[in-house]
Amino acid sequence: MRTRRGKWALLAVLVCGLVLPACSEPDGVELFVRRAEVNGGVYVFSLPLKDTTAAYDFWFYSSTPSRQPLQNLQLNVQWLAPSGDGFAETVYMKTVERGGSKELYRSAMVPAQAGDWQLSVRPICEDGVILGLGVICKRHEDGTR
Repeated sequence: MRTRRGKWALLAVLVCGLVLPACSEPDGVELFVRRAEVNGGVYVFSLPLKDTTAAYDFWFYSSTPSRQPLQNLQLNVQWLAPSGDGFAETVYMKTVERGGSKELYRSAMVPAQAGDWQLSVRPICEDGVILGLGVICKRHEDGTR
């Protein structure tokens, strides 16, 4: 009888060892906002950057309904930290195609504060030129952090 309990206890420990790591925080998030859901032309994303010891990579992605690719799409970007501090910059997506385009925005960025950051992006283009805008945030994987 005692051997049977020992086997069940060992099995329970092994199962917990396999399942608990799967419950950890995900390595990234992907968010997309459709043009119809945008207020005032600004796409707003909430990004959970909980680990200030980790570096993150960010990509923007979008698509156009036009057969002609959209060139040099200007994006006015604003970051708002959990504390309310922020900064702004202007970047460009080189090409946005009908089938969709993804472009690296920032690589190995380390957040100054842990928490939910707000990323607001205003594309400078005519209404209807893009179908929406997305952001991908993933832990940077180069082995240095």
